[in-house]
Amino acid sequence: MSRICPTHCRPGCRLLWLCVATVSTGGMLLTSATVALAQNDDPRFANWPKVESAAETRSYKESMRVAGAFDATARGFLEEIALPQLGLEANRTTIERVRKRLREFLLADFANDTVADEANKTCLQFMQSLAGNEDADAVVRVNAMLMIGELQSLDRKPWQPAAEVLAQAAANAELPKAVRIAACVGLARHAEATKGVAEEQQRMADVAVPTIVAILKEEPPEPATASVAVENDWMASRCLTMLPSLGALAPATAAEVVRTLDDDKRAINVRVRAAAALAAVAVPESTVDKAAVIKSISGLAVVALERDAAAADKRRLDPQYGGGAGQGAPGMSPPGTSPPGMMPPGMSRPGMSPPGMMPPGMMPPGMMPPGMMPPDMSGDASGLPAVEQTIPREVCRRAAWRLAVLADAILTEDSKRGVAVLGGDVTPAAVELAQKLRRAAMELDAEPEEATLRQALAGLPRPAAGPPAAEEAPAAVAK
Repeated sequence: MSRICPTHCRPGCRLLWLCVATVSTGGMLLTSATVALAQNDDPRFANWPKVESAAETRSYKESMRVAGAFDATARGFLEEIALPQLGLEANRTTIERVRKRLREFLLADFANDTVADEANKTCLQFMQSLAGNEDADAVVRVNAMLMIGELQSLDRKPWQPAAEVLAQAAANAELPKAVRIAACVGLARHAEATKGVAEEQQRMADVAVPTIVAILKEEPPEPATASVAVENDWMASRCLTMLPSLGALAPATAAEVVRTLDDDKRAINVRVRAAAALAAVAVPESTVDKAAVIKSISGLAVVALERDAAAADKRRLDPQYGGGAGQGAPGMSPPGTSPPGMMPPGMSRPGMSPPGMMPPGMMPPGMMPPGMMPPDMSGDASGLPAVEQTIPREVCRRAAWRLAVLADAILTEDSKRGVAVLGGDVTPAAVELAQKLRRAAMELDAEPEEATLRQALAGLPRPAAGPPAAEEAPAAVAK
């Protein structure tokens, strides 16, 4: 549970475990009374390793391989012995492995599709109830929802009946965010599995697109905490990355994506992904105003770099003006005092030179031996002071990624895709803007330094003056 997924989209993502809240289950979840949360008192099934090696487990697996029906004995084994293992305290430290083994060991080897569907249905109902049980630990509820998204048919594709359950959970604003995030993970897996197959794309779009639009429209509660904003932005980003797998954008969906692109309350990365989604699946029938979208993308590129530069300026000035009276930069002493171990001005210790005199054996600046520089006076052989880097390299690389995505959103390097090709008339201005963004991205990726970022900002066309941009939050993940 300590892994961080770079794309915020996989079960190992730490965000899946951050949201713990009291929640009403709403109408989509079964009553928790059906959940066999009570631990089985039989010591033979006290934890997952014992269940995996039990005679009952071997009998279940054998019958699923050769029998032609999923009978009451098989259902009872899953509901009363195997599936409750996900909620047992004895398995808490290995819950992710238990979830994986439940699927791989008990739900992957069936005689036919009918048996597989019945076993998956039993698991779906159990996990749906467990995910909605307010008495269960948050990590248990999250893993229950993740397991729903991991259910597979015999062909190892996502099990289709689970998609609607995942979509309903992801859109349910009354569920804890962690459970909704887990539902988004599974829904994305279903969406990605349909890419390139028109009939399946349409089926999945009918299920997923209403949920995606609902999440994009969702407004955070007031006052919204930083964690709530991060959670909402994560879900919005994941939804936007699903859209290219679901076929062409309908006008209403395209309009919501454009609104997200233009929403200055959204995180920059969410807006960047909105631009990428428009470029990937907008068609002439989506009725997108491509000139307005290209203008928005150009403005977003500038705002993104401005926020990085403004954050650096703030970090540089805070030690001087942000600490209040008697405060200074970290490691510096308040005015009128000397750092620990240092003597106040005008005083000296025995063996030390009086003020204005160099210590014995030291030479004043300008009289150093050839080829030597005073300590901390230079960062390179030129003798010039080292340039202070207040924009981390990771932030520079994130900026490069943003510029590259925005460049492709306008027009790809091969000129075959992007918002600019909608309608077939690609303007020279759009070509020039895409090239400029792409060139800046490549330079910033090659030299991820503050000077390169500021140079890229200076070279972009500036939008009309508006209110000052807010500081961009530090990025834990580049993309």
